[in-house]
Amino acid sequence: MQFGDGFADAGAATAERTEVLGLVESLKRQLDSVDGALVKLDDGTYGRCNTCGKEIGAARMEARPTSILCMDCKSRRS
Repeated sequence: MQFGDGFADAGAATAERTEVLGLVESLKRQLDSVDGALVKLDDGTYGRCNTCGKEIGAARMEARPTSILCMDCKSRRS
């Protein structure tokens, strides 16, 4: 049975579409994180852990400005 070039092209197109959809989902998650950080800035809770309310360390906030958990609470979730 031969599938021809069209079959290979369809497979390549499907793989590319899957990759693009993955990128879109990743960008949506990043945007949601940034939006959440902006809300926290507005309500005065930016830099505070969503779970325990303690201040998130400066190094963590610098490395990941959209952090919502301190390292203690993050490690408990893992």
